[in-house]
Amino acid sequence: MAETIPSQPTDAARGEPSALGWLLVITGIAAAVRFYGLEQQLWYDEITTLLDSVRKPLWEIVTTYETQNQHTLYSILARISVITLGESNAALRLPAVLFGTAAVPALYWFARHITDRAEAQLAAALLAVSYHQVWFSQNARGYTMLLLWTLAATTLFLRGVRQPSRAVWLGYGAILALGMYTHLTMAFVAAGHGLVWLWMLADTGHVPEAFPEKRWLPLTGFGAAGALTLLLYAPVLPQMFTRTVGGTAASVGSQWTNPMWLVWETARGLFGAGDSAAAWIKVAAGAGIAGGILLAGLISYWKQDRALAALLVLPGVVTAAVMLALGHNLWPRFFFFAIGFAFLLVFRGLRVFADWATPRAGRHPEAGRRIGTAAALLLIGVSTWTMPPAFLYPKQDFAGAMDFVERVNIQNQRVLTAGLATLPYVRYYQRDWPAAETAAQLREFRANGTTGWVVYSMPIFIRSRQPEIWNAIESEFTTVRIFRGTLGSGEVYVARTKP
Repeated sequence: MAETIPSQPTDAARGEPSALGWLLVITGIAAAVRFYGLEQQLWYDEITTLLDSVRKPLWEIVTTYETQNQHTLYSILARISVITLGESNAALRLPAVLFGTAAVPALYWFARHITDRAEAQLAAALLAVSYHQVWFSQNARGYTMLLLWTLAATTLFLRGVRQPSRAVWLGYGAILALGMYTHLTMAFVAAGHGLVWLWMLADTGHVPEAFPEKRWLPLTGFGAAGALTLLLYAPVLPQMFTRTVGGTAASVGSQWTNPMWLVWETARGLFGAGDSAAAWIKVAAGAGIAGGILLAGLISYWKQDRALAALLVLPGVVTAAVMLALGHNLWPRFFFFAIGFAFLLVFRGLRVFADWATPRAGRHPEAGRRIGTAAALLLIGVSTWTMPPAFLYPKQDFAGAMDFVERVNIQNQRVLTAGLATLPYVRYYQRDWPAAETAAQLREFRANGTTGWVVYSMPIFIRSRQPEIWNAIESEFTTVRIFRGTLGSGEVYVARTKP
């Protein structure tokens, strides 16, 4: 690797008192905003995690593989949490909070291996007050765990190629295995690292001096990761084969598999835009600026060290390539593990633009650093301003819709559910609101001259999986109220038969 990258953590990374004190403050702020509002109602994925995994005995959790979207290690930790603290939304989400908080110092630790203290501090501070990181830290799923495992594994990868050690590579393998036991998409991170390693084998002129002599040592880490992963999944390997090879379809709709949908949803989430023409302009402008900053940061890291730049982007590229090849749903959460890398690219890009513009404005080159820092602090301030909705409002307002129907349905008229609203109401809230399994069930209200209700969520899902039911909802019902949450496209709709 290029000499511009520190060959080992600098003084700040090793424990300079001022850096550690600052990091403790930032981590404390991160913990405070993640623990606040932790009892907000659960959304669909959290409800399925609770019902299908966490309420089961530990032995059943580790010996059952229901779907490809299973987060086994998270379910184990959440089970321990609810056994210890009692079942509550906060207890269910506790592992996500702890790992989401720990990701802040982990990002700083990783960043100090590749850049200076200022950029590392700014990236950690932005992660601490990031709306999306707070959102996922209060989500009872394993995504913040994947973020932490990714940061830790990438840090150990860097250490392993700079100062090759069997102990470091064994630790790297253990981290990869824990990530795989959290969710199988951790394999994309391992694949990205493997591609970088192969690149370094072919380009020995741009690697640390110690690497060529021990260039095969990384196989220890990859081998350990594979062996530990097989050991952890051994009780469920036959079930995994059935689910992934001969089992259920992974995708539920063409819109969710469309790359442009992924780009739009990601940009809309970042810039808080709606669906109007003005929103499109806002998103396009914001995406263009953000894309330019990210590209500038990537080019800067590329000039610093090509392999390092590849480490930052290849896991995400591999994820996208595999998902597209398989026709899998391109949900933004599959790329959440790379949020720390994205923040590092953003702050490097801001510095590049500031350094480029400052001399052209007739200012002293040193002013570029101050301008870049000011822009970074402004970004952190904006992120702090937009953060509160993540912990103040529900992700999906199933409870609000339920309370509304029970309040206005004074004649106790029949209520049906559709799509992804059925499981929460029938199994979790235990309401006598059966699923609309056929279009005829929805049309019988009109045929009998009676008034009925339907509560549904995720129209994309219904349109793709149950088009006849969706057509019946559109033709026979009128929307009475929409209950919004912070989950993109996760509104809960309450509709009543048309007069």
